[in-house]
Amino acid sequence: MSETKFELIGNHIAVKQGYVGLAGKEAVFRYLVDKYNWLPDHVRSLSNDDLHMLLAGYEEKATTDWN
Repeated sequence: MSETKFELIGNHIAVKQGYVGLAGKEAVFRYLVDKYNWLPDHVRSLSNDDLHMLLAGYEEKATTDWN
């Protein structure tokens, strides 16, 4: 998954989760911390392949009409 897709997914997550002041990859990290109760350091250490697997459901939503 490209960085651009991570940005789109993160922006989508930020809106849906109500993350004020977060967007892009930072919103992705916050979402995973919240969802799985993982520490931020653990989430930031995940590979792009791991992030792709964890966010597979959001990839389609973030690249199509969300409504």
